[in-house]
Amino acid sequence: MKGKGRWVADFKESFREYRVRDLTFDVLVRGDTRVKGFFLSRLFSFVLNPNYEVACFILSLDSREHLDEKALARYLTAIKSLMKKEKIDWSWFLLVGTRFGGGVKKAVADLSDRALGVALVDSGSREMVNSDSYLGRQFKKYIKI
Repeated sequence: MKGKGRWVADFKESFREYRVRDLTFDVLVRGDTRVKGFFLSRLFSFVLNPNYEVACFILSLDSREHLDEKALARYLTAIKSLMKKEKIDWSWFLLVGTRFGGGVKKAVADLSDRALGVALVDSGSREMVNSDSYLGRQFKKYIKI
């Protein structure tokens, strides 16, 4: 990921093997949109920028694991429930693997939740599919395969 995610947020904490309900994400990174910096940067950020809580969930599937539409829906439901519980305004979900069926790719491409961006990276074919929301479309700019 280019720019280390600084294009939208100041990520302050990260967790490995983060569990939400009965699902485990490889990485969860959290932060907010209130930029830190020198005095003028802080003042500008405080006065003009809203302070949204943000999170990025990353899940890496090895070559033996298979993700279908039902499992994808379970992960998305878990993310949305954590967003509601923790008052997270925006989230990104990055899936990396080699065995994604056409149904999963279509399901990701059809997502249009404004508060959740999803990108699926097939490391075997070097293809990336992103959700249709603004957050999902931003993945194309910042992820290199």
